[in-house]
Amino acid sequence: MPVDSRIEAAAAELLASPHGRKGAIVAALAAQLGVSVPTAYRRLNQVVASLRPRKRRSDAGQLTVTRDEALHIAALTEETRRLTGTGTLPLEEVVGMARANGLINAGRVDTSTGEFTPVGVSAVRRALRQYHVHPSQLNAPTPAAALSSPHPNWCWQIDASVSRQFYLADDGAHVMPKAEFYRGKPQNFERITDRRLWRYVVTDHASGHFDLFYVQGAESAINLLASLIHAMTQQPGRAMHGVPHILMTDPGSAMTAAATRNFCAALGIRLQINEVGNARAKGQVENTHFIVERHFEAGLKLRAPVTSLEQINTLAQQWAYAYCATRVHSRTGVTRRDGWLRITPDQLKEAPPVEVLRTLANSEPKACTVRDCRIKFRGRRWDVSGIDGLINGQKVDVIRNPFDGDASVRIVRTGDDGQVVHMLAPRIETDSFGFVAGAAQIGTEFKAPRETPADAARKEIERLAMDVRTDAEALAARKSKRLAYGGKLDPHKHLLQSGVTPHLPRAGKPATVDAPATQAAPAYVEPVAIRPEFPPLNHVDAARSLKPLVERAGGTWSAELYQRTVQRWPDGLPLEQVEAWAAELATGTRLRVVGGAA
Repeated sequence: MPVDSRIEAAAAELLASPHGRKGAIVAALAAQLGVSVPTAYRRLNQVVASLRPRKRRSDAGQLTVTRDEALHIAALTEETRRLTGTGTLPLEEVVGMARANGLINAGRVDTSTGEFTPVGVSAVRRALRQYHVHPSQLNAPTPAAALSSPHPNWCWQIDASVSRQFYLADDGAHVMPKAEFYRGKPQNFERITDRRLWRYVVTDHASGHFDLFYVQGAESAINLLASLIHAMTQQPGRAMHGVPHILMTDPGSAMTAAATRNFCAALGIRLQINEVGNARAKGQVENTHFIVERHFEAGLKLRAPVTSLEQINTLAQQWAYAYCATRVHSRTGVTRRDGWLRITPDQLKEAPPVEVLRTLANSEPKACTVRDCRIKFRGRRWDVSGIDGLINGQKVDVIRNPFDGDASVRIVRTGDDGQVVHMLAPRIETDSFGFVAGAAQIGTEFKAPRETPADAARKEIERLAMDVRTDAEALAARKSKRLAYGGKLDPHKHLLQSGVTPHLPRAGKPATVDAPATQAAPAYVEPVAIRPEFPPLNHVDAARSLKPLVERAGGTWSAELYQRTVQRWPDGLPLEQVEAWAAELATGTRLRVVGGAA
């Protein structure tokens, strides 16, 4: 809006007039404009502010916040950042927290008074920007390194992404309205988990040519390999095919699975796994996802819903072929198809047939032991009875191919010609009790196990040893305790007929032996029994021995019995009289001593 010339003239006069004349100038302007004096002041201030240069502060450009303090503030801010890059703690809170914990001062001290004045948040923010540690500066992406490929099929990039718009129901593809499918209703996503449409995009880094392939379920090794095999094999109307030198992908579980690594190793493809969080390393395929969403999936809403996975793949590949053949790539200056067609015969390595490619996607071999014509692998049992040459206790290498499904596993064998052969072993089904389906029922049927090579060899050896023609004859001969080979075999003949040469005796000298003299033992004489003699017990010891004997006999030991003992045996109680005297004291009956015992 243009400024009134009268206001500009009054503003210039106001700036040049001395003190005391400004009120008259403002009053005259108010009269000219027909407004009040305050309104005239307000309009003059808008013009005067642009005409009068602002005086620069004396401390302009100086920072009170040190770099160490700025680093502490930036560190606290970054620690509160969410993984999505948002949600950091407000700067006011960070500064207050850092001051309270003694990490920063962020203020100035008046040297004359000693007063400390903390700086404001705006000063802290300016300091962070000047030190290049402001959150917006730290959140800026690191510059990407430039990558190049010398020719088509040098490097392919592959990536999977779930379709944000569609899932395949029984009656065809359905859109995913935002009001029904969003973060606040995870149960709606769980309801269609197995029906979500996943797209795999494979791009050629040199030309930008890409292939589009839809799968259902989730990101898995079998879906990844199916998409990669589709891109490698030549399709009608599509230029890109063959085996790349390098396959660049992200570190997902399907990308790093053993089946994927073995598949690439068998074809001589160098698998390059990017670091976690470095999606820009394969930015080409990420950008192609964006192209597919805008140019293909957005248009699906304008047509009748697709009814099957095959139909959406047919539409997707037709669109991809047309897009690559008509849209000019900004980097190459030609279409993606024409860019890929620059490949030379030496640079194009044709892929084997699909049937051969599927056999290369195997897991790491695992050694399993054969038990009763079965093996246990990954928690399940598998039947190997149809594979010749296996015996109980033998170790076999077992692998799993994702294209076989859960119906069978593969036994790795080496043929007579030295070629590796994969033999399929079906899964053993069980009933509700865990018994093998089809097993013989006890008491009603009998099913003989299949004869193994070891069983056949044992029977042949038995017939040979018993010199018979049938197994029954061999069993009968063994029961009759017939000797092997009819007893005609001399087990020592090879030694007796070995022609041992006689040896000459050797001269020697007698050995010196220090043998002891031997004497006859004297006749045995029966020793004379000597009866030991013991001194009599004094009265105190006698009382100690008599008391338990008297009490055991039913009497009661007393001082009277003690006096009787002293009177009866004044010189002491003989040891052989202890039991008899105890019995006499207990019963009051005198016993007769016979042979030293009562």
